[in-house]
Amino acid sequence: MRYTHEVEKIFNHFGVSQYEKLHEECLEYVNAETPYEWDDEAADVFIVALQLFMHNPAIRKRVRYKINRTLKRIKEGYYEK
Repeated sequence: MRYTHEVEKIFNHFGVSQYEKLHEECLEYVNAETPYEWDDEAADVFIVALQLFMHNPAIRKRVRYKINRTLKRIKEGYYEK
């Protein structure tokens, strides 16, 4: 990923407080009212979530599980029901 070093630097500065930051950014996303705000807040959510993904093996494990589950459901036609 192109921004790995930069994202790593941000996490090293803020550390575990990024869990609280993710909550804050999700609330801002939910309350966004324009397409520009949606994009801006989605980017913020992604950056913070990526930091947590990079630094938490349990999150990476859950992401892998959920990706595999979704692909299985697509194959089985789960979403066409």
